[in-house]
Amino acid sequence: MTAAMLRDQTDIGVHYSRFRLPPDLDHSIDASVLGEAPALLREAEVTAMAFHGTSGSWKGLAGDQELCETLTAATGAPATTASLAVLAALEAMSLTRVAVVFPGPAPIVSLIQAEYAGHGIDMPRASYPERSMGNQEISRLSRQEIETLMRPAFAADVEAVVCIGTNLRAGYLAAELEAEFEIPVIDSAAATLWNLLRTAGVQHSISGWGKLFSVP
Repeated sequence: MTAAMLRDQTDIGVHYSRFRLPPDLDHSIDASVLGEAPALLREAEVTAMAFHGTSGSWKGLAGDQELCETLTAATGAPATTASLAVLAALEAMSLTRVAVVFPGPAPIVSLIQAEYAGHGIDMPRASYPERSMGNQEISRLSRQEIETLMRPAFAADVEAVVCIGTNLRAGYLAAELEAEFEIPVIDSAAATLWNLLRTAGVQHSISGWGKLFSVP
């Protein structure tokens, strides 16, 4: 999805480095899990970097801050994460009461609500699947299935809808649902790119991917 969002930005180069994802959502992501990925990005001399993972949303944003410090020490580039990007987006848009969409089990949704509450974000409404799914299954969800998961989150008592999940391709529906319900949709993948560009000092207007990209 990142490549799709940047397809018209010919002056921006994006480098990717993969690592083996732990099988359990309870597993914390730290430098030991990332392996050689940061070193490979250092060789690309990137201006900024992002850990495109959302585990900090339930394992704790403090851990994400520590991970950013580790990544910066390893690469020399300022860093962010998907979860920190979501929080930055909410703060930039002055949003404090939101619904959360998450493609995982209810106990983790509760942890997400508690974590963001500690940062001043109330999540009174949540939408999540009735059954547990693995990362690969989440990535294969159809547009209709993603929309079905998202729609229950839209309600009069929230200011925005936040979609958390690296493999949940909710960003493709953001602009369409924003137009219908007239509230912002903050997708974690889109927020990651938005915050990465800000961190790199890049000021580009990207259209078609939601209101967030009009926020400086």
